Amino acid sequence: MSTGTVPSGSLDGTGAQPSSAPAGLVAGGNATSGNESNPMDSTLDALGTATAAFAGSFDRWANRKAAEAGISAQRLRLLNIVLCHGPLKMAVLAEMLAVTPRNVTALVDALEADGLIRRVPHSTDRRVTLVELTCSSSNVAAQFRAFQDSIGTLFADLDTEDRRTLLRLLTTLRDRMHAEGDKPADGDDPAGRTAPDA
Repeated sequence: MSTGTVPSGSLDGTGAQPSSAPAGLVAGGNATSGNESNPMDSTLDALGTATAAFAGSFDRWANRKAAEAGISAQRLRLLNIVLCHGPLKMAVLAEMLAVTPRNVTALVDALEADGLIRRVPHSTDRRVTLVELTCSSSNVAAQFRAFQDSIGTLFADLDTEDRRTLLRLLTTLRDRMHAEGDKPADGDDPAGRTAPDA
């Protein structure tokens, strides 16, 4: 994007136990009597710790990859959604990005200030405001493609079966969280949680 591009910018996942942890309560295990332990509980704890560490690392890494394309990851995703679907309501954008209305407002404000999008009234319902692109659609498409290609390099060393297994597991876990009412919170800041420019 030749003009108005936005440079980009968790849990630490260390699993370290505080020094005041009660005796018998250790990382990856539960308080037990004697030397008893539950290998399943240990694995579940380790999975939680590893997933939290991966999520934070991936978030930061993806934002660095987006910066190479010239914009923060969430702003690039928003631009691509509008490119693919045309002018959209703010509520629809929030849902598609899985962020709160407050956070999508922050994203739109920043992109509008940079001249990349604008708010326009709906053609038939003046109560509704739509968001549309004002920048080059070809530049958005090229930036997003470059971003996707760079993200793909993370999985390049996995064979086809491993990729399919990873995709299946991630989808299963995501669906489980959604089924339990996972919703973005107002405290989340996708407008730049890992991007210093936000």
